[in-house]
Amino acid sequence: MPSRVEQLVPALRAALAVRLVDKYGLKKSHVAKALGVSPAAITQYVAGSRGVRLSTGGISVVEIDALADRIARKISLGMIDSASTEFTVFLNQLIAPRMPQEFRAGAGIDTSVIKSLMDRITLEEEAAKRALELSTSANSQLSKMVLKQMAVDSMRHADILATLIHIIENNEDVSLTKDDLALIAEMSRFESKAEEQRLAEIPLGEMKPVIKALLTSIDMDEEKHEMLLKIIVGEEDKLGD
Repeated sequence: MPSRVEQLVPALRAALAVRLVDKYGLKKSHVAKALGVSPAAITQYVAGSRGVRLSTGGISVVEIDALADRIARKISLGMIDSASTEFTVFLNQLIAPRMPQEFRAGAGIDTSVIKSLMDRITLEEEAAKRALELSTSANSQLSKMVLKQMAVDSMRHADILATLIHIIENNEDVSLTKDDLALIAEMSRFESKAEEQRLAEIPLGEMKPVIKALLTSIDMDEEKHEMLLKIIVGEEDKLGD
């Protein structure tokens, strides 16, 4: 007899596949990658020949709809790997429920911190949703690009926060290995080269503000990447001394 998990995963995939393909009109290949199955499996889910007779294990329609909406937004923004992570994290929370409140408190975790992070996730997701909605009404390509960039940034912020919550709640070790540090150091050297070219300073005549803003945003991203990498490498160097 199939276990609860063995029934839950295909049932949830089926429910999500139908919503993502029929409601949101997403490509089956993108949905397949996000849900960790083949496009053929998605076709079967949508056709009702696979997974639909299995129980979703008490997961409410509201929860499934909300999950589908978050996954759809990420796929629409080209963040398919992030959409896949969203699905995996949801599954992990079902299979291995969060620790009881008293256990988290006993581990020295301030639950108000978790709440603050979760509140921020909600704000970031709402910002991403609104920016994406507005981008569909924008007239110029550059305006669409600005709004979509804001949506992508907000979704990535939400991803980072969700990952941090998972790490905090499970008291995971976040120490970096020597191999990790080598990769980060290599990227730091690469980013230093990219940062040398300031796009906003390129003479393009009388640039429209939106063009200058987009070029400046690229420069700011490079600065942010360089700062992040230097902080990580610098702090790890201190710990190693």
